[in-house]
Amino acid sequence: MAKMIYILVMQKQKIKTTMNIEVDIFEKLKSLAKDNGTTQTKMMNNLLKKGLLLEEQEKKQKKTKGDNFIKLAGIVTAQNPFNATEEVKKFRNGEL
Repeated sequence: MAKMIYILVMQKQKIKTTMNIEVDIFEKLKSLAKDNGTTQTKMMNNLLKKGLLLEEQEKKQKKTKGDNFIKLAGIVTAQNPFNATEEVKKFRNGEL
């Protein structure tokens, strides 16, 4: 009985669905699966997992960048006076 429960826990749920994908993407998927000695389904799942992980990381990075900017805004000490508007223009033009 314990073995049966263990097997059920280890199996991942799968959903069968229909997707419309572009022909060139399908051909690349098919080629990758063949080159890696795996099925198209496994390759698709691996690529989707990687893509979703990258999306999560990018989302966290964007949030972090914004948080850092908010923390730093207005907390600048300069040795000499400067025109902030001109410095921003230089920065936007890639001069800094």
